[in-house]
Amino acid sequence: MRTYLTLLTALTLLVVPFPTGRLPIDVPTVAHRTTILGYNRAEFGPGWATGPDRCDTRSRVMASAFSASSVSSADCAQPWPQWDVEAVPDPYTGSPLLPHDVEIDHILPVSAAWDLGAHRWDAATRERFYNDPANLIAVSSAANQAKGDKLPSEWMPEARRSRCAYGHRMVNVAKHYALPLPRADMRAIRRSCSGVAGLIARREL
Repeated sequence: MRTYLTLLTALTLLVVPFPTGRLPIDVPTVAHRTTILGYNRAEFGPGWATGPDRCDTRSRVMASAFSASSVSSADCAQPWPQWDVEAVPDPYTGSPLLPHDVEIDHILPVSAAWDLGAHRWDAATRERFYNDPANLIAVSSAANQAKGDKLPSEWMPEARRSRCAYGHRMVNVAKHYALPLPRADMRAIRRSCSGVAGLIARREL
C-alpha cells in the first residue's frame, strides 16, 4: 500500500501543475493571433544593424553565444565568421552548436509581432525590435526552421529544461514593446513553468 501511494504521489507531481518560483507570468492577452495583411520583413528595416566597429547585430549575438568577447571587427565583417571556438549547447535542442550552423532566431517572431501590434509602429520602433538582443538567440538552422513564426502553443524548444526560460524571454519582450500574447500561448508558457517542469527549468536562456 505504501509503495502504491508513493508511486501515485510521484505520478501526480509529474502530471498536475503546481506553482513554482518561475510563476506568476503575466502580460496582456488577446483571444487569438489575427493575421494582419501587409507584413513584409522589409517593414522592419534593412536587416541587421551595423555599429561603428563594423560588427552587426548577428555577429554580436553569436559572440555572446560563444563567449567570444574578443572577436575582432575583421571577424564581424565576415558574412559567415569561422571563429575558432568550441561547440556550445544549442539552447533549443541541447545538441552541440558551432558557428557555421547558426541562425539567429527572434524569440517573439517578427511576423507574430506584426500581427499582435507592430503593424501600428513607426519604422524606427520596428527596426529597433528587429535588432533587439533581448529578443535574439543563436540556435541551429534546423531548430530555427522548425520553429518558423510559431508561438508557444504551436512550438516549444525540444530541450524541455529550456522551455520555461524561453517563455519568460518572450513575455519580457512582449511587455517591453506593449504587445499582447494570445491566451493559448500564455497557457503554454505557464504550463512550462509550473510543476516539475518549472522546478527543473533553466533560469536563463
